[in-house]
Amino acid sequence: MFLCHDANAGFQAKRIAASDVKPSIDGKLDEKLWSQTQPHDAFYQTQPFDKQKAHLRTEVRVLFDEKYLYVGITAFDTDPQEIRDSFARRDRITIDQDFFALYLDPSSAHKSAQIFYVNARGTVMDGIYSDSAGEDSSPDYDFDVATARFEGGWSAEYRIPFASIAYDKNSTTPWSLLVLRNMTRDQRYRMYSGGVTRATNCNLCYSDTIDGLVDLPSGMNWNLTPQVVSRRSTDAVQGKPSQAIHANQFSLDFKLRPDSATTLDMTLNPDFSQIELDSPQLSGNTRFSIFVQEKRPFFLEGADILRTPFNAISTRSIANPDAGLRYTRRDAEKDISLIVAKDAAGGLVLIPHTYYTSTANANVASVATDARMNLRFGTMSLGMVATDRQYDEINAYNRVFGPDFVWQIDRNQGLRAQLLLSNTTAQADSHDNLAKGVLTSGHAFYAGWSKGDDGWGIGLSVRDLSKDFRDDNGFFSQVGFQSVNNDLTKKWGKLGIWNEFNTYVSSEYKLDSEGNVLSKSISPGMSVAGAYDSSVYVNVNPSVRSRVNADGELYKLTRVSTGFALSPGKRIARVNGDFSVGDVIDVSANRLGKGGSASMSAKLRPLDRLEFDSSYATSWINANDELHSGERAYTETALQINSVLHLSGKDTLRLILQDSRTSRNPELYTSIVAPESSRTVNSLVFTRIAGLGTASYLGWTMTKSETPGFAPKRKQSEIFAKLSWQI
Repeated sequence: MFLCHDANAGFQAKRIAASDVKPSIDGKLDEKLWSQTQPHDAFYQTQPFDKQKAHLRTEVRVLFDEKYLYVGITAFDTDPQEIRDSFARRDRITIDQDFFALYLDPSSAHKSAQIFYVNARGTVMDGIYSDSAGEDSSPDYDFDVATARFEGGWSAEYRIPFASIAYDKNSTTPWSLLVLRNMTRDQRYRMYSGGVTRATNCNLCYSDTIDGLVDLPSGMNWNLTPQVVSRRSTDAVQGKPSQAIHANQFSLDFKLRPDSATTLDMTLNPDFSQIELDSPQLSGNTRFSIFVQEKRPFFLEGADILRTPFNAISTRSIANPDAGLRYTRRDAEKDISLIVAKDAAGGLVLIPHTYYTSTANANVASVATDARMNLRFGTMSLGMVATDRQYDEINAYNRVFGPDFVWQIDRNQGLRAQLLLSNTTAQADSHDNLAKGVLTSGHAFYAGWSKGDDGWGIGLSVRDLSKDFRDDNGFFSQVGFQSVNNDLTKKWGKLGIWNEFNTYVSSEYKLDSEGNVLSKSISPGMSVAGAYDSSVYVNVNPSVRSRVNADGELYKLTRVSTGFALSPGKRIARVNGDFSVGDVIDVSANRLGKGGSASMSAKLRPLDRLEFDSSYATSWINANDELHSGERAYTETALQINSVLHLSGKDTLRLILQDSRTSRNPELYTSIVAPESSRTVNSLVFTRIAGLGTASYLGWTMTKSETPGFAPKRKQSEIFAKLSWQI
């Protein structure tokens, strides 16, 4: 077993006595209690240079009373005028800003942590972090934080209710905390309160204990959140009478915490209208479904528990729930999550295959049940997943069950594996509707190992998914294959003007269930990182082999890819670009062409209160045969302009413009294809967030779509008002 933190290190928590004056949350840390609390000031860099003491001093102090955990952070700065204190919306803190992040792990299992961010302006971001899956800022917690500037830097005061933290009151294991300070100037400085290194795949293993945090409250509390939505919508299809709908809807969310480790959530008639629009994605030259992130509040409690090597549980598969119930339990030894939801008829069910993803109409209601348990044994955890989708009206089902485990062998080496078994009687009939059919069974297996140090990094993974595996409560776009993937990286360290210089080679070998090669490749490349948080990569695919259907040709492709990222300053906060050129398979025609793809994004702040977050992506294919060589066969574009005006710390006005277009030359296809298709979405929303669960929205959305010759012009518009308040 390895030690996850220095036994002599730790945060010292001081209890606030009844006679003490409690901190006022103004960010200033000027109360006497703070000066009487021992600071933790050992911080280490991972950027721009690894394994170095932080060049600027940061102090962290911890207090607590019978209701709250208080954390005070002071960040000293030799050039405080350069502090990047941008306005931002909740959960929109990015690496171009100065911010603090708390990674709070009450179990000290070093597997996951609740995260609490604040930037120098006072904007917050919260959610869940795990080393295996990264950050998820979807969950929101009730906490207060304020920031303040002083002559030599800035500071922040957190007040986090114990009711917002999932912990076992009876556990004798000390809590763990990791603090990150981020600042971006001519370099990006990433400074941790523990000795995190670039090579590690377990950042949380460098957390330090919070000593003195004893006799905590039971955590019993509850809240009720009613929501009222009023909307008026119109739907106009060319050649048909326009339809108008005016509807009012009332819904209710209830949360109960009978103790500090247990949470019960219930929702009735929830409104899951998208206040945040899903970003447009390029999908015209693929036969596989694209994953969409969960954003709906009810499904976000304990969302990290549901994560496994496979997307065995994807709550977006519950398309239109009438009601839902969720049980979540966290303690030092285990995590448990159970979700039951009644899903109304009308959604789509993904039916994955080897060479494409099809869908079936779920024209009957269903009950979706997702169960997940994760047991911890030191540096190893053992999990179990069970899902069930019961279609009562047709007396059919889909069920998935299986174990998984994670072993953190040491700080730089980890092993993960998962096995899932499925049984399905809900099959697609000749009209693509779900109906009771013959029983089919399948399996899905994954194993992955990774190890890294200052000089090398290696990752190896294998997958085996049988052709009859299906998971109606998860997300699987492809089954019926076996694959081996490998990544090997040589780390050269600082080289010339670059802070990091790496060379790498990636490989893949993938077979279908009949033993035919699906794809194989060996792809060398290099990546560098430098000033202004810049990075550049070049990746060469000299000989990729790939096919798009069982009877099709195994094509040989050559491609070159490159990309960059940069944080120039306060006004041009972040720019990114990714580009690829070479051979491309035109999936619709099952032929090889010449083409490429390009995607670019930029975060701009021309004014202090105005930000633009825009993206553009395009892909294209030119015919490559003798008769039509060089003629454009296919083009697709996706554009989003997301602009936000910060009227105050609580009020924002957001305008989103989206445009997606696809064009094909019918003369270059043997099958019937649509020459043009387009979809535009415009959205204007005023938001006022008075507190967690208490918010009001007033918005307008208009969508236009058209596929000439295949689908008529359609215009949909909606005006809505939404109000929620927490009791």
